Parts: sequence; structure tokens; C-alpha cells
Amino acid sequence: MKNIPLLIVFAVMFLISSCSKDFLEHPPRGVQTEENFYKSPDAAFKSLVYCYQVFNDFYGYEAPRADLGNMATDDSDKGGSDAGDRPFVTDLGFGRALSSNSSLQSFWTACYLGIGRCNLALDNLPKNELVDAQGYKLDNRIRDQYLSEIRFLRAFWYFDLVRVFGGVPLIETTPTVEYSNKLKRSSDKEIYDFIIRELALAVNDPSMPSKSSISPGEVGRVTKEAIWAFEARVHLFFAKDNIQLYAKARDAAKKVIDSKAYSLAADFQDLFLKESYLLPEPVFTIIRGDNRGQAIYGSFIPIYTSPRGPTGAWGFDTPTQDLVNEFEEGDPRLLHTIIESGDVFPRLSGQEVLNFSSYPNTGYHNRKSYLIQARRGPGWGDDAWTFHPIRYADVLLMYAEALLESGGDKAEVAEYINIVRRRASLSSRKDKEAISRIRVIADMPLKMVSPADDLRKAVRHERRVELAMEYQRLYDLIRWNTYVETMNKYSTLPFSNGKGAAHKKGINELFPIPQVEIDRSGGSIIQNPGY
Repeated sequence: MKNIPLLIVFAVMFLISSCSKDFLEHPPRGVQTEENFYKSPDAAFKSLVYCYQVFNDFYGYEAPRADLGNMATDDSDKGGSDAGDRPFVTDLGFGRALSSNSSLQSFWTACYLGIGRCNLALDNLPKNELVDAQGYKLDNRIRDQYLSEIRFLRAFWYFDLVRVFGGVPLIETTPTVEYSNKLKRSSDKEIYDFIIRELALAVNDPSMPSKSSISPGEVGRVTKEAIWAFEARVHLFFAKDNIQLYAKARDAAKKVIDSKAYSLAADFQDLFLKESYLLPEPVFTIIRGDNRGQAIYGSFIPIYTSPRGPTGAWGFDTPTQDLVNEFEEGDPRLLHTIIESGDVFPRLSGQEVLNFSSYPNTGYHNRKSYLIQARRGPGWGDDAWTFHPIRYADVLLMYAEALLESGGDKAEVAEYINIVRRRASLSSRKDKEAISRIRVIADMPLKMVSPADDLRKAVRHERRVELAMEYQRLYDLIRWNTYVETMNKYSTLPFSNGKGAAHKKGINELFPIPQVEIDRSGGSIIQNPGY
């Protein structure tokens, strides 16, 4: 019996010596690799969601979107606790942004993160045998729809980049490490051409649904109408360099109108209240946290832009007096765009009286992103706030502007502006969520626009008040070739503190390329003039 353990040892040694090396070589278990990921259940849908998730990046995408679209303009000042709180945001609006600016670096990184995820999906989904969540072969039409959505998203982020920086490196596939030292900036015209090609591929895909055919559980995903609306926006932006594009913008916007898939919400304020994605107006929407049927990660924008003091938020993105003055008497949109110290809103227990006295501000905060306590995430952050990057009122105004600039009928231009004004005029002059508001809106209708009026001035005014604090102001001013002039003029106002005086024509229409990206490229990426 004593010899049994020794015999076992000899037997094990014999087996080891007689087996091949494969005995010790096992594939890793429980490790997700690129090779096996695309064979896993629902890999295609997960890849799609991974692309959409960039919209959820607060410091990378959401905050810079507000910093640039609002705070770099005459519509909004930085706010915050004091001058030292995110001073690089102030620099954007004062025309003194450096290539080390944190907002610009974050925005560049987030957009290319989205582009990179899209490239990875577009590289891999077509060449793999994909299966759905149950393990069955994925229908090719579903796969094609995913690919078209991803093309739209990639175009969306390239448009974000080109509006801020001008021409940027055009990367259409997952790059190798060696390629990073060969990156060069494409021209803005090349970026435009790429975006339009991508949108054409997406919208002409038979698998791409229209709004009428999309299921309620898929609200927020790209549709044909969203692509047409975005195409109109792209054409309009680049029409600053080519007036022939106004006709293309007009035709793209008209396709959305003719689809009859959308209409204006009856009350303007409902667009910024709970479950606004269910309204007939959002064309492309980012649903964050207020869909009761799904656990969707919320937004940090409300805590970023809502008042400090009793509210406990961070106090950024404060509307200017100049923006407030732009609203006509009797326009209820003003009440639903700003909040003021002394306004009272409900808490889960008691009341929340807004008090802006403890920090520098303009006297106003953004009503569109302010949430009553019942809609806030735990301790603020992760909040139930849905944003609409494109809504039908914007489409109507894009159509009116493009029609005007392409030589269209002035009576029709005036009517499309008036459609938006009529909804505004008929909207409630009371805040549905407030206990009381300091501001009282006169009960008087807005005057309709006449074909004999200065229609260019009218449509530009309407865009400013309708889309105020929705991150479009910077890009409207740039595409109208009036950004520098507008900021120079704004700097002369008594409440501007000189903001805008440093803006220079031929320089500040673009922002500096992040220096770290130039360094990473080994200098192959060239900086914008003047920086």
C-alpha cells in the first residue's frame, strides 16, 4: 500500500511526457475578444448602442456642447461659482481660447471617440456572421439599418468637428498605430462632401425606417426624416461658402415637411418638461432618464446649468440681458427660456425659492434645463432630462431661411416663420411646474411677419428666440458670417464686461486645434491661423 502514491506520481509523469503541448494550451475562457465578440448574441445591436452612448459623455460632449453653442456667444455667460471656476469656458466667449483649452480638447476627443466607435462597427459588422439576442442569424435588413444609423452618427460628429475647427482629419476606418503619425487635415469642403455622401447612403437604405414605421420603443433612433433634417442643417452651414447650397437645404427641409410626420407641440414649454420625446415635434432626440420603461442613464446638464444656492447646482450657462431683450413683449417663450432669483418651484417636501445672490451671474438661468426636484437624479446628476438636437420648429425655420436665400416666394417665407410664431403666441403664459414666477408675460398676441418685412432679419430673430439656449447660436452666427461682428458689438454693451472685444475677423470664426493632437500627430496636423 505504501507504494501506491509513488506509482501515481510515475503515472502522472508518464502522461505529461507523452502528451502533446496542446495539453497545456487552452483558449482563455470568459474573456471577450474582438474576434469572438462579433459572434456573440446581439453584438450588432450592442455595437450600435456603443456608438449612441457618446451623447451621454458629460465632460467630453454635453458640457462642451453648452460651452461652445451658448457660452461662446452673446446668448450666455459662463457663470459658475466665481471667475476661477472653469476659466477656459470664459476664454471661448472672450475670443482668447488657447490650444490647451480643456473644453476644446474634450470636445475633439469625444467626437473622435464617437467616430472611432462607428468606424469599428462599420469595419466589422459587414464581415461577420451576426446573431440576434436569441442566437438566431440576424436579419440582413436589421443589420443594414444598424449600419445606416451608424453612418448618420459618424456624419453627426464630423459635422460637430468641422463647425468648430474647420477641416479635420478624415478617418473612415480603424487606423493603425503607424497611421497616427500620418494624420493630415482634410479641407472643410472634403468633410462636407463626406458627410453628404454618408447621409445619402443612410437615407437611401431601404431598411432605414421613417417616423411612421418606427415602433414606440425605438423613439430616439435615427429615421429618414431625421437624416433629411440634418442634411438641411449641413447644407445651410456650408452655404456661407457656396450660396447654391441654399436650394439643397430648402429641398431637404421640405422633404421633412412633406412627410407630414411631425407637427409643432401645442404648448412651447412642453418641449422641456417630462416625457417630451412623446410629443409630435422632436425629429432627433436624446432620451435621458425619463423613459419609465427603460433604465437609461440620465444627464448632468441640469446640475451644470441650474442655479447655485438653495438649488445646489453648479450655476453655469447664464443667459445674458441681451438675449432677454431680444424677446418681444408678450412672447411666452421668454418665460420658458429663463428663470430668475425669486422664482418658486415645488420640492418633494416644501418649496424651492431660487436665490442667485451668493455667486456671480447675469440674473438669469436656463429654464429649459432646470428640473424640479421630482425629476432630478439622486443628489443631482444622472437627471431625467431629454434634449432634442433637431425639432420640427427648427426644420420650419431652416426651410424658411433656405427658401428666402434661394430666391423663393416671400409670402411663403413669411408664412413658415409665422407658423412658428403662431405656436409661440398661443402657448401658455404660465409655468406649469412653478408655484410662482417673478416675470409676468403680457397677454397680447405676437405680431405676424409680413412679406414686406425684412425677412432675413425676421428669420434670424426667430431662430434666436425659438432656439435660445439650445446650442445653435454659435453655429448660426458663424454660418451667417456675423460671429465676429456680433461679438464685437456685444462687447460695447454695459453688461458685457468686454466679452467679444478681442474677436478678430479671419481668426475667431474657428477655434484652435488642441495642441496635444498636433503633438500626437508629430506635427502633421496643422494649427488654424492666428493660434
